[in-house]
Amino acid sequence: MTVVCAWCQRLGRAAVIGEKEPRDVKAITHGICDEHVLVVLAEARRSTVRASMASTLERKAS
Repeated sequence: MTVVCAWCQRLGRAAVIGEKEPRDVKAITHGICDEHVLVVLAEARRSTVRASMASTLERKAS
């Protein structure tokens, strides 16, 4: 089974990450490559910081 990065595939880039069991099955499954893991984590951190800042500002305004 071939594993492809769903994010890369959506962008039209080479997307194959690797193979997984069962190797004799001609199917595709999706994962996420190292590059896009970093993108997702960075966005999650920014989102968390924004939410934390908004919460702090709301408490100060009260």
